[in-house]
Amino acid sequence: MRFSRIFIIGLMCAVFVTAASFAEGPKAYVGLFKDNAVAVLDTATNQVLSTIPIPTGPHGLAMTPNGKTVYASSDGDSKVSVIDTATDTVVTAIEVGKSPHGLAMTPDGSTLLAAVFGAGQVAFIDTAANTVTGTLQVASPHNIAISPDGRTAYVAAQGKGALALVILDIPRMTRKGSVPLDKTPRALNFSPDGAKLYFTLAGSDSVQVLDTASNTVAREVPVGASPHHPIFAADGTTALVVSQGPGSLYVIDPAADTVRAHMKVGTLPHWIALAADARTAYVTNEGSNDVSVVNLATLSVIATVAVGNAPRKIVIQPSGTAASRAGTVRTKISGFAFEDTIRVSAGQTVLWENVDAVPHTVTSDTKVWSSGDIAPGKTFSMTFNAAGTYPYHCDIHPSMQAIVVVDASM
Repeated sequence: MRFSRIFIIGLMCAVFVTAASFAEGPKAYVGLFKDNAVAVLDTATNQVLSTIPIPTGPHGLAMTPNGKTVYASSDGDSKVSVIDTATDTVVTAIEVGKSPHGLAMTPDGSTLLAAVFGAGQVAFIDTAANTVTGTLQVASPHNIAISPDGRTAYVAAQGKGALALVILDIPRMTRKGSVPLDKTPRALNFSPDGAKLYFTLAGSDSVQVLDTASNTVAREVPVGASPHHPIFAADGTTALVVSQGPGSLYVIDPAADTVRAHMKVGTLPHWIALAADARTAYVTNEGSNDVSVVNLATLSVIATVAVGNAPRKIVIQPSGTAASRAGTVRTKISGFAFEDTIRVSAGQTVLWENVDAVPHTVTSDTKVWSSGDIAPGKTFSMTFNAAGTYPYHCDIHPSMQAIVVVDASM
């Protein structure tokens, strides 16, 4: 199939378009620890759109406030991968040191903190340049919480003989205190007003409530065995925590620091993300390889989404991002052939699904993008922001050729 023939068909007739457009919701990104990948989940349809390969052991995830960039650390490596959510591809990687764990973003999106467990340090990353601007020594840092004003970080330090919440001054990049602990700290989060820090401990069945004014534990909230990730709704009226022992999600009243309700989710729940309206929670279940979508009004699981092996961290785009409004065109790779022409508007995404029994690639003729091998049953997506004509082919089967025609408007 020659490009000139395809080009004429695409521009003059455009009669071969059969892929269906639909309105996406904000996308969720899920680190798949045993797949060495990040899954992309459409929250409108609760379907996995694609998976993004990254180095071994995806551990921490963080997103810029505008939803345009996701950072993913790999604790079997030394890198933080930078993912462009418009194309859902890794655009660069930042060397931070051995075995990076948790990530945390300042509210203005200017600084990313990485807990570099193997190097015994916290790395400060300038998100404009995607470079490390400094480091501070912290014994085996695991997860990080940043205060609502963006000036203070609490780091869960798991070093032998140095179990603590280590307190950092972010603008000055200095250490300004610590809260010694007798058990290993796990995950932690600030209340929206910054007055409280909820954190969990290995070997404790309660959420710890730290008064940040005095840096003392004011009380504990008993929940199920092995609580892990706590999170607050933006309005401060509700907090959530997962408990891994019973596989349950607990709803906490932060005003009284008491449990309102709890419900079963999946096996070994690990992390929680909240939709922008705080009506829906997304819980990763590391043991059952899925995400529970929870209606918080009815305390019911409204969907269970298989996402891949050992999902851990999850982040969700804010509502109203360009990526969530643009829409997606779906198309199938079938019978060793692409659709001849796919026509989209600028800003839309094309998602290819491989329904053949062998791998294929979706590779730009001009090397603008390459999907790598797309295994049978897997997908690849690409967002086209500029009008034009984009020929592509399969690297494995070069006779497979087609084009995407992008209009300024449709």
